Amino acid sequence: MIKDRYSRLARFHRIGSAGVKAFQQAKVVIVGCGALGSQHAETLARAGFGRLTLIDRDFVEYSNLQRQTLFTEQDAKRALPKVIALKQHLAKINSEIEVLTHIADVSSDNIETLISGHDLLLDGTDNLSLRMLINDACYKLQIPWIFGTALESYGMSYNFNFPAKENKDSDAEDIGKSSANMIAGNRLQSPCLRCLLGLLPLESLSSEKRDSCSSVGVIQPILQLISGIQTSEAMKFFADFSATRETLFTMDLWEFHSQDMNLHKLKDADCPTCGDHPTYPDLHVKKREAQRLCGDGSVMIREVKPLDLEKISTKLDAGNIHYQYNDYFLNIHLENNRIILFHDGRGIVYGVDDVKEAIEIYRLVITDPFQ
Repeated sequence: MIKDRYSRLARFHRIGSAGVKAFQQAKVVIVGCGALGSQHAETLARAGFGRLTLIDRDFVEYSNLQRQTLFTEQDAKRALPKVIALKQHLAKINSEIEVLTHIADVSSDNIETLISGHDLLLDGTDNLSLRMLINDACYKLQIPWIFGTALESYGMSYNFNFPAKENKDSDAEDIGKSSANMIAGNRLQSPCLRCLLGLLPLESLSSEKRDSCSSVGVIQPILQLISGIQTSEAMKFFADFSATRETLFTMDLWEFHSQDMNLHKLKDADCPTCGDHPTYPDLHVKKREAQRLCGDGSVMIREVKPLDLEKISTKLDAGNIHYQYNDYFLNIHLENNRIILFHDGRGIVYGVDDVKEAIEIYRLVITDPFQ
């Protein structure tokens, strides 16, 4: 197999046949399968990473096609969940790997179950609150994770919760050494994401703020570059750990300006995530959430309890309300709005900007839609 499909990987002396075998045994979870995550998945699938777990809450839309690789017009027409569309395309690229999918809104009550058992997590998300949740869960479960974000022509990446490098001058025979053995050792004394809050412009690279992709946009090349940085670090993690980066990398492609910064001095010994007495605060937040999505005129509502979509569709039939129902969601067409409901309790309300108004529409539909 190495002589054929992965021959060019094996010929690269920093990977070799041992590195290819390490990729085949790797278990990587990708949270967020849009502009960054879809490229992560394609790169790792082509490299033969043995198990990829894809987690995303959204479905493919035409506005995604400008920047989110592998997705097609047919995916958007069918409104396929992103993880389902990705799995179908990845199967045509590499049928030998295992691809697991979760159509889920990652929250404090499910994240540990979703990501546990993986060797590494790749960030493909677009909001800071979700990254803070990932940060807490990864430190609690001792899972290394690779942060990446991009907006306009600017992006950054950092490796969080990586093991310390005990032997930087590894012999060639150590290339491809199991990451599980390294994880059992000491952790690298570097800051976590929570330590960096207020010190780096993390909020400005978040869809929760005004400067989001829906208002200022993003170009595909910066997404390709940041995904390339993240996935190359993932390859190093399994095949040549001594080469992994310990600095924050930033790049503005339009101005063509890059920086490489050492952040070790920013580690907070009292940090509730990575400090001496961690409490992982974001893992304890369980509540209904509502937020404007990265797009115009839509609000996402997350309910703690799951929804019985079949029961709701029966009520819609009684009220002669038009809808489409499939294995993934219930798409309801109201007089002035459209709302999509998911099994996990989420709802996306279209045609509304006000969060309170969106919550009222959501409540109406899940309680008594034909009144």
